[in-house]
Amino acid sequence: MNVAVVTPRYPPVSTGGGERSAKLLAENLAETERIDSVTVLAFDGDGTHETNGVLVDRQGTVSSTVTEWQNLRVWPILRSRLSEFDIVHSYNMELHPVVGAITNRQDIPSVATLNSYQFFPSSVSNTTPNPGERVYELVGHPTTGRVLRHYVKRIDVFVALSKAIQRIYEQNGFANCRFEHVPNMIDPTFDAPDSTSTHRGTYRLLYVGSLAENKGVSYLVRAVSQLPERYSLQIVGDGPKKLDLKELASELNVAGRIEFSGRIPYDRIDEVYANADAFVHPGIWPEPLNRTLLEAMQAGLPVVCTDIGGPPEVIPVSKQLCEPADSNSLAAAISRVSRTEIDLGRINREHINSNYNPGQIISRIVNVYELLMSERTPN
Repeated sequence: MNVAVVTPRYPPVSTGGGERSAKLLAENLAETERIDSVTVLAFDGDGTHETNGVLVDRQGTVSSTVTEWQNLRVWPILRSRLSEFDIVHSYNMELHPVVGAITNRQDIPSVATLNSYQFFPSSVSNTTPNPGERVYELVGHPTTGRVLRHYVKRIDVFVALSKAIQRIYEQNGFANCRFEHVPNMIDPTFDAPDSTSTHRGTYRLLYVGSLAENKGVSYLVRAVSQLPERYSLQIVGDGPKKLDLKELASELNVAGRIEFSGRIPYDRIDEVYANADAFVHPGIWPEPLNRTLLEAMQAGLPVVCTDIGGPPEVIPVSKQLCEPADSNSLAAAISRVSRTEIDLGRINREHINSNYNPGQIISRIVNVYELLMSERTPN
């Protein structure tokens, strides 16, 4: 079985966890005996090379500013290439429409991972659009956006990273589509060290991710202000709300207890997890799934996670959950987790290694591929 993974970007070109997830998918597919070859078709540069058993074929750079234009630009390229493969797996959303249109027309089995709400208005995901996004929602969504969604639905099977994202898609026009719930896998190359934190009367909290409104970091800053002084917070990441968060920390007199570390390279992020006592995911939107949450659990950290979207589906012990957009609930959960006698870090690590390892996740993905292939094989 020859598989094409179509993605707008592929590492080292990356804007976040989605590209790392695409790389994990491709490289672990290449390792299984059930797959003959894996080719990545990316649109973030030029050149072809093989790495870790995957042929990465970059087809030129295509701007993602306007999704409609992006899909039109790659149409002639994919139309001539996709017939080379037995299965096409579209990843990172932006090119799902063109993949759906071409594979449907050429009768090629297709799979698409759902890891965002790319083609829905912001109200679906409880987020606030910026001015440009608001204009597009008023003009584009009812017109060209409807065309994009029409072709997305031509995909044979959608791989939903969480039950939460599947429900939202089903409630917004995709009820008659085929879904398989297969979460992200952990990164087997991630060095998950034991914690090096020595406490010494302090309890060090960690947040890793974008500093955007929907990430709920402002509620985490407020929660720190409600906790005793022994609690500190390291914020790793950058984003549009960084200055607002620093101002909020000053207003609440907790600036001395909160460290804004900015972006840290992925090959050094293990050191950050090792220096923490607990990880906090304070999201206030139905995020499909969060890769940093998987990393924190893989590193053996207790976590505090808001009960919304896909992330709580990963949590094995309910006392680690709290209400979203509620700093009081967040502070109470942090206090509860820090005082428990249960070894939550060990439980988290064992749970994530047992249920989200590449072997298990890839087997489920290949099962989907083989089912689609069998449906097209004459009796």
